[in-house]
Amino acid sequence: MRLVAVTVALAVTLVACSGKAQPRTSEVDEDAEDGPFVNKAGFQPTAFTVKVTGEGRPVIFIPGLACPGEMWEETVELLGDGVQAHVITLAGFAGTEPTKPPLIAKTRKELVRYIRSNHLKDPIIVGHSLGGFIAYWLAATAPDVVGAIVVVDAGPRYFADDEEARLMRNTWAQAGDDELPVQVRTVFSWMTNNPKHVAPFIDQIAKSDRQTIGDAVYELVKLDIMDKVPSITAPVLLVLADGGLQARYRKQAAGIDDLKVVVVPKAKHFVMLDDPERFARTLSEFIAKL
Repeated sequence: MRLVAVTVALAVTLVACSGKAQPRTSEVDEDAEDGPFVNKAGFQPTAFTVKVTGEGRPVIFIPGLACPGEMWEETVELLGDGVQAHVITLAGFAGTEPTKPPLIAKTRKELVRYIRSNHLKDPIIVGHSLGGFIAYWLAATAPDVVGAIVVVDAGPRYFADDEEARLMRNTWAQAGDDELPVQVRTVFSWMTNNPKHVAPFIDQIAKSDRQTIGDAVYELVKLDIMDKVPSITAPVLLVLADGGLQARYRKQAAGIDDLKVVVVPKAKHFVMLDDPERFARTLSEFIAKL
């Protein structure tokens, strides 16, 4: 029970961006010969898998920590025709094959290559939680391949000192076979206003590679892209849960010129699961105005 209590506390820390600010890095070797802006025809990503459905405006959906791309299926269905959905699952999450870290930085790089090699014109990047962080980072560093971004209950900076970051990583990476499903159910059920909303995905989340979860948590809380946010020129829709983090997320996004903020009443962290109709309608209206 103590482990479960610690896990919930760590989840609160991660989601709430609490703790003390520490020096960190946002730098990736963008100037390397094989850097993120290299366009390779037929590129096959290793940091994520993709399921493509529909025809129309390309929309790339990025789920949060350990989550399967299937979490976006209802959103895609509600959006209906006119959208080509590229639903991704990050490597090592939800039973997929893991890749070498750093997963978040590698995903950002490979998304640029994926967009270019598939000739996606002005795609909309929709990211939840960790996926929202990636959306911010992509828009700030590769503006030529991004049409707009939709950030769902996420920010461009998470606060944790070194000790907290290591503890969060180790709690996931060192979880036993019996402990991991309990941690997953406890933490992820807390992030919705009704545990039934996330219940269909719990088994998939619990199949995630525990070392990958731990490393991704550590990488996320050690990254800081706040200084890059004001450079974002693409339209940004920030969809927030109806909770105490609104002010923090609004403040973090305040430097963006073309910004719209929507709070979904009574929704918790998994906004798209707590109120799928309102979320899809908000997303549809945003897309229609682009």
